Amino acid sequence: MARTSDRRQQQLARQKAEAASTARQRKDRRRKQLAAGAVAVIVVLSTLGAFLGSRSSSSKPTTTTASTSTTLQKSGITPPAAALGATLAGATTCPAEDGSSIRTTSFASAPSMCIETNHFYTATITTSKGPMTVQLNPRVSPQTVNTFVVLSRYHYYDGQPVTDVRTRASFTIGMAFSGGTNQPGFAIPGEIPAKGTVFTPGALSMTLASASGGIGGQLVVATFDQAPDNDQQVTPLGIMLSGDTTIAAMNTLASQSGKPTSLATIQSISIVRSGAIPN
Repeated sequence: MARTSDRRQQQLARQKAEAASTARQRKDRRRKQLAAGAVAVIVVLSTLGAFLGSRSSSSKPTTTTASTSTTLQKSGITPPAAALGATLAGATTCPAEDGSSIRTTSFASAPSMCIETNHFYTATITTSKGPMTVQLNPRVSPQTVNTFVVLSRYHYYDGQPVTDVRTRASFTIGMAFSGGTNQPGFAIPGEIPAKGTVFTPGALSMTLASASGGIGGQLVVATFDQAPDNDQQVTPLGIMLSGDTTIAAMNTLASQSGKPTSLATIQSISIVRSGAIPN
């Protein structure tokens, strides 16, 4: 019986020893895993810090160089005038929506309302520097948007040159026609917001004609960060939906005098009615 008891105690002792050994092994493995993880974190953080440091130190000279290397030519060119189109006597009737109306550049009177003021209109402006798509909002300036739509569908702007480019601020489209005329033959009152026009890149507006004091057809397109310095006394037509590369290309034509350094023209403008304006 004594021998049986001794064997039982020896068996229990071996089991305790094995359990203790297993626990020590697990503890050792856990300690090694934690140590390896800590080393990995240190390596990653060190590598990331070195990368960010080198990126930060290398980006500063690049930005400085880019900002200081931009220079403008002192003067540009005087663009050739666009050819005159037909003359419309009497009332200005609404042009065909599909763009089939004959090109007309002289009008005896302001147009009647040819658009639905509760809908947006989408204008695709094709220039020699690329296309722009603009969403027109008649809710903001119904008479001016209507005038722009009518003139565009009569192809009034086709061939019109960009006559003024202010670096990172705006570029102006016409009006310059052969024969000296620079107006469609009528002017409408401006619809200038009480708080002034808010310029965003690609925002399209129509400017006041100096002779008549009203809106006469000349367009201005805001470009980049200097756009808030543009003349606030313009009537907004809409915002750009696409055309970043086009306004960037126009911006490269800027000179100190404001005249473009090379010729850029409007090739065509097509306009379609789009969605209803939310109430």
